[in-house]
Amino acid sequence: MGVHGLTTYLRENQASCSKRLQFSTTYDNPTTFVVDGWSFVYVVDELTNLPWVYGGENTQYSTIIRRVVEAWLAIGIKLHFVFDGPFPKAKFPTVISRINQNNIQRTLLFFRTSTTSRSAPRFLREVCLLPPNYHIICIQTLQDIIHQLDDSTRVNIHFADEEGDPFAVELAARLGGYVVGQDSDYVILNAEGYKGYIPMAEMVWTAVSDEEAQSVNDYQDDDDGFQTVVKSKAKRKAIALQKARVGHGIIPPDDSNDLQLTVLLYSPSILADKLQIPASLLPLLASLVGNDFTGTKESSSSITTAQGTNLQWLFFERQLSLSQRITRVATTLHSILAAALSPSAKGKSKVQVNSVMELIEKAVTTLMVRSPDSIGSGEKDRVVDRIVEATLQYAIPKYQGDLEGDASLKTSDVCPLHVEEECPLMKYINQPLLSFLSEDEGESVQARRAHVAQLYIDAYRVGDFDSRLMDVLNTGTFWCRPFLENPDIESVSRSIGRSIHEVCYSLLQDGVGLPERVAEDDLVGESSQVDEVGDDDDDELVDVVEEDSESEDGDPLAPLRGALQRLDGSDDGNTVDTSAASMTSRSKAIHSQPMIILEFVRRGTRFAPDEVVVPPLADILAKYPRNVVQNIDIPMQLRSEDERFTFFLQYLDSDFPQVRNLHPEQLLIVLSLRWVVSRMYLRARASENSPGYRDRVKEVWTKQEARAYLLSSFDSSASDHPESQNPPIENRSIQLIAQISTALSAIQRFSQILLLAQSRCLIAPILNFSGIAFHRYLTGPRPGSKTILLDQSTVSASLWEASVIGLDDAFVAEPAGKKKKAKQASVVPVNGAKVGKKPVASIGGRFGLLVDSGMP
Repeated sequence: MGVHGLTTYLRENQASCSKRLQFSTTYDNPTTFVVDGWSFVYVVDELTNLPWVYGGENTQYSTIIRRVVEAWLAIGIKLHFVFDGPFPKAKFPTVISRINQNNIQRTLLFFRTSTTSRSAPRFLREVCLLPPNYHIICIQTLQDIIHQLDDSTRVNIHFADEEGDPFAVELAARLGGYVVGQDSDYVILNAEGYKGYIPMAEMVWTAVSDEEAQSVNDYQDDDDGFQTVVKSKAKRKAIALQKARVGHGIIPPDDSNDLQLTVLLYSPSILADKLQIPASLLPLLASLVGNDFTGTKESSSSITTAQGTNLQWLFFERQLSLSQRITRVATTLHSILAAALSPSAKGKSKVQVNSVMELIEKAVTTLMVRSPDSIGSGEKDRVVDRIVEATLQYAIPKYQGDLEGDASLKTSDVCPLHVEEECPLMKYINQPLLSFLSEDEGESVQARRAHVAQLYIDAYRVGDFDSRLMDVLNTGTFWCRPFLENPDIESVSRSIGRSIHEVCYSLLQDGVGLPERVAEDDLVGESSQVDEVGDDDDDELVDVVEEDSESEDGDPLAPLRGALQRLDGSDDGNTVDTSAASMTSRSKAIHSQPMIILEFVRRGTRFAPDEVVVPPLADILAKYPRNVVQNIDIPMQLRSEDERFTFFLQYLDSDFPQVRNLHPEQLLIVLSLRWVVSRMYLRARASENSPGYRDRVKEVWTKQEARAYLLSSFDSSASDHPESQNPPIENRSIQLIAQISTALSAIQRFSQILLLAQSRCLIAPILNFSGIAFHRYLTGPRPGSKTILLDQSTVSASLWEASVIGLDDAFVAEPAGKKKKAKQASVVPVNGAKVGKKPVASIGGRFGLLVDSGMP
């Protein structure tokens, strides 16, 4: 979430909109920081300036995270990290637009630029992408820190029910702390007890080492026998500041014991006073100015006037600056309130604003810079609906408990902030019963689904169930976040991840049920309504303007307090009916049609949905031996650990003793390598009679590349070189990184759905992975660097055997050295048929043998 131009406005009005705070190692009482997890991931990546293009330097990135966290702990900060949950429907257009702009367009620019130009540091800074595993690295590093602390409650990790911003503010309000992030919405969101927002970009570390501090305080003898007197306190401080080292944003200086952190604090109350509107109207101001739910200038390309008029075009002249737009909206709201609350002049009728809906309608009419006739019939009503819906996204239910601080958390087993009936997770984790089941069968199925749902919630709260899987259960969507990959070939999300995703969807459908099929237009367009969760009661109303009955002066908005129709259909602003009856009445499953999941993937040069038919789990299990499909009536998630693990390995074509005997930290690395090698080979074999066969053959892995991946995952020593000796950036190496990272993420989700992540300790052991090392192993040493030879001795025998058993014929032969081009290229038959004028590989053997294809 973010308000268009608000960060710029705050920066330009910093003196009147903020106050300065300082924290040091000489703290008296601990302070609570609620840290926006995704902002933290991005900011650390930006400030470390690690070479992202190679696929990530995970060890170095993890080390920087440790430095920041340990520095915060040293100055008495108690940390709560909050990571986003599933995407709300209303945010889909913004998510699509951002991925198109930040991922797809930058990838196109990279691959359409010459090799020399795209290697320049300036170019790489401008098209920077977040490496694929940094989110997981951050969570794993935080979990390791927690396990190593004497007091593990000093660092906490939370995974939000939905959007992370309201969850973070609600948590900060409950704990009486600050939110630390990089999102202007934290100045808009508000709750009782919330102390305000600290931008990461406004943090400044200063530090004086013990040696420097001692040199300031000690007497010093001159050569002539005179003794220098101790400086005065003011002068000592000046000298100390001169010698102090300044940190880089949130990253503290190295080797410092006496730390001090200076921050700027912004709060909703200070901003509201500056804009001269009540704090309760800040959400309305944000929606009118433009946020992630109403669309901003950047996302206007994906918002058509048919379903979502570009509010920037509707409300503001093009010459207005970002700050002027905020001022214009605030002035408009202030004038409407002033006119409504002031006595009417003689002979003039009083401006009537009896409800918040009327306030919104008047604000929209007043802000329009063009004639109302310039928009179509009913478009104004749709604009008002969008404003209302966006404003409701900022609503935070008032906490009714008496507890404060940490004791107010863990309200229920389902959620740290809400009782079970109010937790948003519960509205989509329990799907309706199947209509064709008998009453007894329905009760049995529902009980098992409830059990699986509880296991998933428990796993999600500790980070063992991906939030993208929650999207599948919530909206029937799955969101792939592409890294660098060749835009001219099929997305690796389809070629590598699709088969694993299909079995994941089948397991979720069998275990807890998937939501009914939703029309694609309802998901990608600007919807004027949010999901209905409770009973279909259109008469239930809720007030957006908060009432403070204890206020000495009374509520200035009391005359405006009206009833704003609650768009999500809940009984009030705080409760959600999740009973089986209400869920059944909310959506009736259509069993005559197959279940469909919309996978958002790269399709050519754009990010768009792709329909995936969910195969019945029974059809998948029918392909495996009887010992895997026994007890078919019991969901796979509730079967024994051995059954689940066997199915996991068999589906991945890796049920070999050599694989089973691997250490848990090696297993996912080996499985991801085996999956990619086999997928690329099978794709080539399936296309042997098609025109694209030669290109598919070029995608098949070599054994040298497999060894390079294993070495760079467990031994990143090849990255220990000066930046000037970084390996060349080659397209094939980039594509291999895209393939392997996609496989690793998909297989990890597969293990999470089978609840193996905890029982089998199946974590992604990617802390040691180095993209530079991987590229260097593939491309060879640069001048002045050590020689790197990849042969069978570079990887342990057991690890290599587990990686290639059953796949020896699935590797392509190593490319021969460059030779002079022959005048007449011979034709190599493929199963007896001639294909093209150039030599192509022949296929044979158990998996087939792809010989040298002249791969670059």
